[in-house]
Order: sequence, then structure tokens, then C-alpha cells
Amino acid sequence: MQPAQLTAASFSGYPPEARALATSQLALLREIPLPLLPILLRELIAYDWKLPAERRELNNQFTWLTSLTLAQRTKALEDFSTLPLEPSLAEVDWINSPSAYMEKLTAWLWSSQRMPAFRTMADAYTSAVNAAIPPAQPSMPRLGIVIVGSGATKPATPLFRKLKPSGVHLTGIVPEGALPTLLEAASSRAASNPTSYQHWYIDGGSSHSAPHLTQVSYAGLDQPRTTLLTRIQQAIATGSMGPEELRSLLTRIQPSDIGLATPPGQAALSHFQLSLLTEGAGAQIFATTFVQWAARECIRRAQPETILVRYAPRQQAQTMNAMLTGAPITGIDPTGSLVDADIGAYYTWLSLRRLTGSDQLRFLVWFEDHAEGVAIGPGLPAGTTSDSRMTMKQVLTLLA
Repeated sequence: MQPAQLTAASFSGYPPEARALATSQLALLREIPLPLLPILLRELIAYDWKLPAERRELNNQFTWLTSLTLAQRTKALEDFSTLPLEPSLAEVDWINSPSAYMEKLTAWLWSSQRMPAFRTMADAYTSAVNAAIPPAQPSMPRLGIVIVGSGATKPATPLFRKLKPSGVHLTGIVPEGALPTLLEAASSRAASNPTSYQHWYIDGGSSHSAPHLTQVSYAGLDQPRTTLLTRIQQAIATGSMGPEELRSLLTRIQPSDIGLATPPGQAALSHFQLSLLTEGAGAQIFATTFVQWAARECIRRAQPETILVRYAPRQQAQTMNAMLTGAPITGIDPTGSLVDADIGAYYTWLSLRRLTGSDQLRFLVWFEDHAEGVAIGPGLPAGTTSDSRMTMKQVLTLLA
């Protein structure tokens, strides 16, 4: 089927909001060439449970494309329409299975050495959309807080080597009451500006009380993680399922299939949590990997104004078979977890810097139950050290 042959009935299998949007944009969709159209449909088919920032980005593409004249649109999409495609791609149901189409397209682009050229045209397309409709600025300066090292002793090698050159290395933080203070600060920001999915708390253990924040925790997903690992192990045990087939299986799983509850109005959150478990390598097994991946995906997809991330000790490594079958853990590894969290904090900072308003970004990393941390923000002297004794409230005033 070619795009020009699309009808409203083509989207009968889509969820309600996605189907309504596709029908309203039918005339435009008929003009979008392959392979760009399946890329858009991959986002559109999941519209009903997308986060607000993701919806906005997709809507911006439709707004920009419809604002162009036919000649302008043809010119803007020319590189996609002239890309020679592998004939077997035409056999894929790109309307109802756009993700399957994208998997095969990606494999073909790499094998035919066309991936660099495709990335160039994709970047040009994204730049054109953003130039016409700039990404939204945050309503308040973004704040990122990362808490590392729960249960760990001070390591032999220095912490925060990647972050120290960008901020103030604090060595006199009073640890008593610091964690509740950080949770309260994040909750207060959310209460003062209660925009859906703009204020997040991600924990590698069990969540602490943090009203007004969207919460995701490793411990809170224990049962869905176990159920998913069981399904993965059962699929592997058949002996007939390779990596591609397993990947396809994971893309078909719904939240209810692994026991993820979907309270009214929270479909976006349940699907977000599902994606963490089905798309993150190791996120089903290691708490530190889960937190790092969850923080990355939250920043990329939700573009939060507040994000508090707390690492907790991961299990000690075992054989892959033991971990996939849910064998009892042999112990926890606080020291190794601190190493993971240290680099994870740096990655979180890098991810936040990619969002709009990065010049006003406030960022804090703290070694839990210890006196050490790094504060980064406007006006704070980079590459400096302060040994002044400070409560966590006083630290937060540095970032105000």
C-alpha cells in the first residue's frame, strides 16, 4: 500500500485518540512519503499514552507540515521521497506495525551503508520543525537532583570527577535530615506548578513520601519485573526465538500483561514504566541500570522541570541464566553501585543540558549520608571547592 491509498478505515485498529488524530490529518498523511510516514505513525499509534511533551512534539510536526504549501512540502520531504528502498519493506504492514517496519528499515540502512545519509536528512527535518516551532521553554528553571551511594562507604577513588569542573565541590554538607529536605524541596516545586508529568521522583529502592511528584521506583515494579523475566525465559527456552523475535514479542506486551496497573488517567505512566522494562537492557535486573535508564528516558520524553533521582544498591552479578530465571540474589554491592551511580549522575546532567533553558539549569549531586556533593548552577564558580558546613537547606539556597 502507498500513502496516497490511505483511508480513514486504514486506522481502525488505532487507539481512540490516535485514530481521531490520524483521521483529522488524513489528507496530509497521504502526501508524506515512505519511509518518513511509518516513523510518524510509530509515534502516532501510541498517542493515547504518550507524555505531554511527546504529544506536543508530534503535534508540532503536523502543524509545521500543514503550514507549508504543496510545493514547499514536496521540497522539504524530497530526500525521503527519493530514497531508494529495499523492495521487501513494501511487504511490511507499516500502518498497523510501524515499529516492525522501522526495525527492518534500520537493518537495511546499516547493511546498505545508507544510515549516515538517512541521519543527515532526519536531522535536517527535525531542525526545520524546531526552527519553525521552537521547543517550549520551561516555566521555571529546571532542577536536577541525584542522590548516590546509599549504604556505601567513602570510596578509594574520588567521586564526581566528571562534575567537579562544572560546579562547586561541597565537602561540608550536614547529612542529617538531608534526604527529607531534598524530597520536600522537589515536592514544593511540583505543588507550586502542578503541570502533569513535569516533576519526577525516580528511586532505585522503595519510594519515600513525596507528594505531587510522579513516582517510579525499582521496588515498586518488583512484580511486573518478575513476570516479564519469566516470560522472557519461557520464550528463550523454546529454542526457536532469536533476538529479533524476542524484541518483537516485547513490543507487543501491554501493561496488564505483566501486572502493571493503570489507574484512571494514568495510562501514560503505566506505558512509560512498561517501556523501561521492555526497552532497557539490564533495567529488569540491576537497580542502578534501571535508575540510569529511567532518568534518561524521563528527561528525553517528559522534559521535566524537576527530577529527583536516587540510586540504591544493586544486586551482585551472577550468571546471566541465574539472573534471567529470577534466582535468589547472592548479596548487594554498595561499592560497585556507587561507581555506577557516580557516572549515572554525570549522564543525567548531560541529558538535562540538552533541554531548552539549559543556561538556567540547577543541578545537585549528593553522596547520601555523607558530607560530599557538587552544586552546579548560574552564578556558582565552576571548578571550586567549599568546605563550609552547610545544611541541605543552605545548599539548596545556592541553587535558588
